[in-house]
Amino acid sequence: MRSALAASLLVVALVGSVLLVRYGRSRRRSPLETAIDDRLAASMGPGTGSHLERAPRVRRLEVLEEDADDPVYAPHVRIELGTTDAPGTKLVFEYVASVLEAAHPVLCERDERVAYYDVEFTFGPDGLLVEGECRRVTVPAGLADELLEDDRYRAFDLRRDVERADGDGESVAALWQPCRS
Repeated sequence: MRSALAASLLVVALVGSVLLVRYGRSRRRSPLETAIDDRLAASMGPGTGSHLERAPRVRRLEVLEEDADDPVYAPHVRIELGTTDAPGTKLVFEYVASVLEAAHPVLCERDERVAYYDVEFTFGPDGLLVEGECRRVTVPAGLADELLEDDRYRAFDLRRDVERADGDGESVAALWQPCRS
């Protein structure tokens, strides 16, 4: 009986150790990801008037073209909402505009090329037996340029343009689609 209990505890300890090593390892973040995260934290972190408990983060900085001298990026920024229901589109696009206003200048200052931004929103109950929902808004880089260059172009205009381009085979724009894995 003792040896069976000891063997069971050993197996549990080994499995726990493997899981900690496997999931506890964080991948190394690039200086570009860190710079974007820092800008997001400064402009959208807790206490800055955003209703967020934590600042959005770059979940992934996808490289679409592997040209070593001039890669093309697609930043995926995640906003974790502590709500059970999906947010309204007005609030969604206020967040999307804020993310673009924070992240796009970092990439422009470094002369990095961007194809598009995926701004992901997680919400809903999330636990052991239930998984929350994740939806994204994909914004072509040209609309991010427009947002930063034209003082009259705001979140409402951005929403209108993404809605118009959503589903167009020529555009990567997407409105409230499931997140990509």
